[in-house]
Amino acid sequence: MKHILVVLLAFIAFGVHANSVWIEQNKLVGEIGGWRTYAKEKSSQKSTSSEPRLTLGLAIERSLRNHLDTMNYLPGSESIDHFYLLSPAQRSALQQRYAIIYETTKAYYELVALHEKLIYMEDVLDAVEAATELSNRMLKVGNVNQLTQLKQNQDLQKKRLQYLALQTKYVEAKERFIQRMNYDSRDTRRDVEERLPDPPKEPRTLSSKEQSAMGLGNLSNPSSIQTRSNARMAYERYLEKYQRAKVFKEIILPNQKKISEEKLLRYNAMLIDVFHLLEDAEDQGKTVMDYIDANAAQLIESARLDKALIDAQMDFSNINAR
Repeated sequence: MKHILVVLLAFIAFGVHANSVWIEQNKLVGEIGGWRTYAKEKSSQKSTSSEPRLTLGLAIERSLRNHLDTMNYLPGSESIDHFYLLSPAQRSALQQRYAIIYETTKAYYELVALHEKLIYMEDVLDAVEAATELSNRMLKVGNVNQLTQLKQNQDLQKKRLQYLALQTKYVEAKERFIQRMNYDSRDTRRDVEERLPDPPKEPRTLSSKEQSAMGLGNLSNPSSIQTRSNARMAYERYLEKYQRAKVFKEIILPNQKKISEEKLLRYNAMLIDVFHLLEDAEDQGKTVMDYIDANAAQLIESARLDKALIDAQMDFSNINAR
């Protein structure tokens, strides 16, 4: 990266605008984080562990082994389908099971999302560092004024602080995950997935049983009213977060890609300078990180909805069994 920046900055500082040089400069600019950010072409960091990556499914299995009340949990109580055949202890264990699944899913996706954001924040930081070094060199030869250079250096310091804060959040999320998984020193070498799964094509729909369980009904029991209200709110939150992730995936990200392509055309036509491309690289990074946040939120809310619907169905079945 360093030698790329030096060559790029030298070209601009000395005002070399021959056609062959411009083409070469264009290639070099493409290395500064921007175009890879949307396309997700940045080479993934290799795991330092020889262990296979821990998937969400394996994490849930381990968490259930560690946290489920196995003394009261018997085979056959893994599903709501045969609820009436379960003992009260099994019913309680089934609710506990879904609570554990939700907490594990939340911890897992928070960690994966922060890891993915760190990668893209590195791209943003690369672009800002490149712009700062460029402005420092251009100030020396009189191509920019000191105000531009000061603003660029201040922006760099802010971005470094943001990156540091993101690293701290990642460490905290990893520690929470270690606690959830009951890891020892050997387990901590095992990495989770590098990226979040894409949002589903369509949002989740409710079954007739789920719709009945979360309905208002004719009950005046405060606990039942709250349980069903929580389920309805969880479904509304899920739909909103799903829609947000879908809009980012299908509209905002493709639009950002088109914007970047248009700016590249203008750069090639010498209508804008390299600073505009560096700013665009940062915009792409921000957009991708916003999408990661939206995607993680809908994945976590989907797991929360599962738990809320189980609680509502439990309550509904308990009342009708009386």
